[in-house]
Formats: sequence, structure tokens, C-alpha cells
Amino acid sequence: MQTSTPSIRGLMLLTSLLLLLTHPGTAQQRTALPASSTIRHNTWLMFLSDARLSKRWGLHTEVQVLRTRTSELGSQNVFRGGANYYAADNLVLTGGYAYSQAVADDNFTGAIGPEHRLYQQVQLHDAKSRLHVHHRYRLEQRWVQFQPGQEFAYLNRMRYQLRLVVPLLGPELTSRMPYAVAADEIFLGFGKGSKGRLFQQNRAYLGVGYQISKASAVELGYLNQFVQLPVESRPELNENIQFSLCFNPDWRRTMPSLK
Repeated sequence: MQTSTPSIRGLMLLTSLLLLLTHPGTAQQRTALPASSTIRHNTWLMFLSDARLSKRWGLHTEVQVLRTRTSELGSQNVFRGGANYYAADNLVLTGGYAYSQAVADDNFTGAIGPEHRLYQQVQLHDAKSRLHVHHRYRLEQRWVQFQPGQEFAYLNRMRYQLRLVVPLLGPELTSRMPYAVAADEIFLGFGKGSKGRLFQQNRAYLGVGYQISKASAVELGYLNQFVQLPVESRPELNENIQFSLCFNPDWRRTMPSLK
């Protein structure tokens, strides 16, 4: 453990620098936004599931209701599914499909048509110490309809998320254990459709969770989302309360053997 302490401290320092570099402070964002811009407050509801079916294979399921209002379901809904390949205990490869549908309101500035995505991602996990470190690298191929009736535009995007989890009442994240979580995710566009706009979005998240059982957990936190819209549009800042339900069952003993 003594030999790993410096590396953990170094990783935490690197994480702090990453958050500072990729996500300017809220006060700075408020200053950078034009006076006509509005800071929007929303609620995000999320369901995330990784079901382990065999030694190598599993299923990913995800449902998101984003930017919800008290009187409507939400202004953007995302459904994602994929196949997980467990190359190692700490390395998961995933490929799948996602569908996004926005519901226009008076303040919504994004695409209001449907969006179809193919995605490929790599997840790395380090849970050997009390600090659990998760890296997620994702590539997305997107077909976006910006307005109803228009042709779909093709866009490429890559995303990187760093997520840190620390149990609060013990050295390990076990059942009936509260924990703290911090994460940051940066979105970068590339290819012809990006029109030279590399940076697109950043999401910084801070919250608390409760590990109900080995397979299930709930989280409640604050998500700060900064969106760099096209040049002719003003940047967008969303301050969100996020509630997440996570369900990650291990069905290897009950499912037929899969190679």
C-alpha cells in the first residue's frame, strides 16, 4: 500500500488539473456568457444497467430523461443499448446503438429532430484502493435531424469521462455503504461536420450515493453542463439536479454458458 500511495496522490492531482483545464469555473462561465443568455435549471433522471451474462459477455441498458420540467416528461430523452465484452476484470469493451429525441420548448436551442447514434467505448476500472477510478473513452457516429423534415446530418464525436468514487464509512464499497462521487466528461467533435469546432461540451458532476446491494445503487448530485453551440449561437449553461438508479446484476450462474 505504501508504494501505491504516491501514485494515487499523483492521480488525484492530475484529476484536479484536468477538471480545471477542461471545465472553467461556474463563475467564469457566468461572466463569459452574454447578458442575454439565461442559465437554465433542470432535473435529469437516469437509469443505468450493466448485466453480466457470462465470463466475457454482458448487456448495457440506459434510459435518460434530461432537462425535465415539473409539468412535462422532459425536453430530451435518450435510450442506449449495447453489448459488453469483458476482456479483463478491469477492462470492458462496448458497442451499441443510441436514440435521442428532443421536445422543443421556448428556451431549447439544440436539434429538435431525432438522432441516431452508433457508439464504441472502452472502460477501465481501478478499484484496488479505497479510491475507485473509472475511465471511459467513447466514439460516436451520429445522424442528427436538426429540424423536422430536414435531411439527417452526419457528425463524429469523441467523449472522455473520469469518475472517482470513495466509500464514506469503510475501506471498501460494499452493500449498504454510502459513497461520494466526482466526475468530469469532455465532448470533442471532429470531421467535416464539426466545422472546425473541436470543443463541444463539458459535464462536471459531484454527488453522493448509496450502495443498496452488490447489484444496485442510487445517486443524487449536481451536474454542471456547459455547451459550446455553433458560432452564430450563444453558449449554454445548464445547472442540473441528477438522480440515478444503477442496476448491475451478475447472472453468470443462472444463464446458459456463453463463450
